[in-house]
Amino acid sequence: MKRIIHIIFLSGCLLTGFQSAAQDLSPTVEVSRQYRGTLMNFVKPSVPMAVPDSVLRFNLEFDYSVFDNPFRGAYEFRPFLTEMELAGSTSLQKKLYLRAGAGYSLHPELDFVWTPLRNDSFRLSVYARHRSYVGDYRSLTPALSDGSLEIDSGNSRFYGYDLLSRGGVDGVYDWDGGIFHFDAGYYGTALKDTTVSRHYDGFDLKLGVASKHGADGGFTYRAAARYRYAEDNLDYRAPYPQSGIRLAEHEFGIDASAGGNFRPGHAIMIDFAADFASYGGIYDSNAASVALTPRYVFSCNRWKVDAGVKLALLLRNNPENAAVGMNTHKGQVVYPDVSVSFAAIREYMDIYLAAGGGPDINRYSALLDAVHRVSPLYNIVSGAPLLDNTVERFSVTLGLRGQLASRFRYDLSVGYRDFSNAPFDGWSLQAGTGIPAPAIGYSAARMFFALLDCSWNSQDVDFSGKFRYLGTDILEEGGIFAPPGFSGRVDFRYNWKRRIFVGADCSFATARISSLPSAAQTTWSEVRIPGYADLGVTAEYAFTRKFSLWLRGGNLLNMTIQRTPLYSESGIYFTAGICLNL
Repeated sequence: MKRIIHIIFLSGCLLTGFQSAAQDLSPTVEVSRQYRGTLMNFVKPSVPMAVPDSVLRFNLEFDYSVFDNPFRGAYEFRPFLTEMELAGSTSLQKKLYLRAGAGYSLHPELDFVWTPLRNDSFRLSVYARHRSYVGDYRSLTPALSDGSLEIDSGNSRFYGYDLLSRGGVDGVYDWDGGIFHFDAGYYGTALKDTTVSRHYDGFDLKLGVASKHGADGGFTYRAAARYRYAEDNLDYRAPYPQSGIRLAEHEFGIDASAGGNFRPGHAIMIDFAADFASYGGIYDSNAASVALTPRYVFSCNRWKVDAGVKLALLLRNNPENAAVGMNTHKGQVVYPDVSVSFAAIREYMDIYLAAGGGPDINRYSALLDAVHRVSPLYNIVSGAPLLDNTVERFSVTLGLRGQLASRFRYDLSVGYRDFSNAPFDGWSLQAGTGIPAPAIGYSAARMFFALLDCSWNSQDVDFSGKFRYLGTDILEEGGIFAPPGFSGRVDFRYNWKRRIFVGADCSFATARISSLPSAAQTTWSEVRIPGYADLGVTAEYAFTRKFSLWLRGGNLLNMTIQRTPLYSESGIYFTAGICLNL
């Protein structure tokens, strides 16, 4: 079934680029190009940044993740159903959107949305999406360089692929008192390299309901639930040949909030969140987290205050005879949940302060979504747990956000995070073989960071940039890699009379360093993942408001880019495609 699904998606593909202004589609579904390439990054401030209405359009990329991760993998893909205003019409409206591309080396890409039902109160859409890489990988081996080991490109290459497909049905029902939304679909990945072939198949159901904002004194609520059943099937060729490795998972989550104003400008809210995961097959365990957060919300003139206390518990059931104990790390019970903002210059500059913290059970699907090379067998061999709890004791963020001349928007923040346990990218030499393999490593960490998120939007020119500095005290040993000290991404686009679009983008990260014991556990060597700059250019020509052609070139500097340790694609690639909006 997996192969049939991926073949269907792959056969329809033709890659990335900028959509034309004609691509004005409702419903809105946000799609970004790449997987995330690391596991541990920062929470963005809970105070929202003002954004232009165009962010809610289908033809732009936007990062909605809780963890802002500026350096990305080759195929990050995170679709989101966003709130929308249904077009005012008494007649049934149908919409069809198709964007597809492929090239050399093969980065096939497909976005498809068909809306057969759409009116004032209801919208139903069928969607399908695909992101992949098919081709050669650079063979990466530790090589001696200035007295240290550097994971750099070898002289040989190997063939492989990494496929991601998603499809389903989603919809929204809008009535006078609230909004109901749903999403039911399939999520699947497949990959192959010199050591393993795998396919992961998941089936998702998401439901949500929310009240519309009422007058002072009104009651407001929102609730969302999600469920996934999935299986990960793997066949290993090295270092220890094994076939039929299976990991099954059931995941269930709830996120709800309710409350209301007891007088103008004053409200009391209660938030509830729960995550549950159950595993079978190679692992047999359960994990859960439950959190209750009462909050007081105050708004007066220039001030906005949201002050709460999060009460959280971590639960687990791991058999005593399990080979590796999972989700063993315990957190505290009480965490802060506070945000304060002050409008220093109305509509142009806000000063904000946010403090938080909390636990996370690190569901298997979330780790796999972050890094497709996550392997349950590698962590068994290395003796480390694949799944453990993240516990953020405390975090604080201070920042400025605002706009200038309604075109330049910015969000500048600095902060600190204290983790008693968190997952990081890693790798290990497999016992008895000396073969390096990617793995997950957990460690305590303290982080100091500075973030700048900015954009310029005009009729002809669009620019956006995300920059991050990170300092951490993580012990760079045992094969654990801290996130890069400096990383980011810049995007530039120019359009001529809304018909010709040209642009450039560059994501970059500095080197990452760790240390690793030898196979005999007698000596230690420094291991370094080189920094990189991934430069890309795009061009698009819109023949009509409904049809355009686009072209993209990627990794034009032909650098060895390791978002996942030990894996790098072959190099420069070019992709061409079409876009239809009917």
